[in-house]
Amino acid sequence: MTTHARRARITVAAMATAAAAVAGVTVTGLSHAGAQADAPISKTVKTVNEGEAQPVTYHPHDTRLPRMVAAWADAWNTASPRKMAALFTEDGVYQDNAFQVAMTGPAGAAQWVTITEQSIKNAHVDVVDAFREGNKIAVRWNFSGADTGAFAKDRPATGKSFNVPVTTVMDLDGGKIQHLTDYYNLADLLRQVGLPAGVWTPPGTTAPAA
Repeated sequence: MTTHARRARITVAAMATAAAAVAGVTVTGLSHAGAQADAPISKTVKTVNEGEAQPVTYHPHDTRLPRMVAAWADAWNTASPRKMAALFTEDGVYQDNAFQVAMTGPAGAAQWVTITEQSIKNAHVDVVDAFREGNKIAVRWNFSGADTGAFAKDRPATGKSFNVPVTTVMDLDGGKIQHLTDYYNLADLLRQVGLPAGVWTPPGTTAPAA
């Protein structure tokens, strides 16, 4: 291949990536400096939850996920405080914007897993895709589970299930998580389990049908 042809090929690839970004398409699985720590995974892996094998399905656009994302999802899907704690720096923060909580350090991250496991039946992380650039990671995933009465202490558990989309942003330091924030719609979750969640209707628009 001539030098001119190689340059043309690189230019076309760069234009395609830029076009995808403008169109709002997430490009994953690319080989770049920030992805060197990525590890190939199968689309279905086996984890252990309370002594039983449980399938954990990932749906990335590619068969690669940042290694940290795979470890983080595994910690949630095996309900393992120990595994989650091992991912955080000593002053790392796990922040959940929906529930307005921030847990600090490995012990705090572990506690958040314990609290979630005790409050939500079958809490589960299903990763859709993820992207790493340097020490920053973005993850798109679905959070599912069932109401056990933790969302409203003055009401009996509805037992209904929920499944909401979540975006998580991680900042890494020294190969561990320095700060992680989960972004999702708590009102959406509450409505799905049959609990009151006030709907805000912007002025000049029509309220959604019940």
